[in-house]
Amino acid sequence: MKTINKIRKEALKFRELLNNCDKSNTELVIDCFPIMNCKLSSILLAYHFLKEWPNLELKGVSAATGKNEEISHYWLEIDDIVIDITG
Repeated sequence: MKTINKIRKEALKFRELLNNCDKSNTELVIDCFPIMNCKLSSILLAYHFLKEWPNLELKGVSAATGKNEEISHYWLEIDDIVIDITG
């Protein structure tokens, strides 16, 4: 069963893996991680969570702001818990 502490622990562990990966050998995570990686990181984390907890209900959320809404961000939510590993 998931708890906020388990979710937090898995999210932090996943963020650390992305942060420490060899970015020169992957096309998924770019050198400026976490900048410009919010959507891909959230999708990968969602996949990880669903492998860990197959019955988990989560949603991806996006928002935009600024002139012509050119500044955007993406994160996950599980119930009332926000999971943002790039924020």
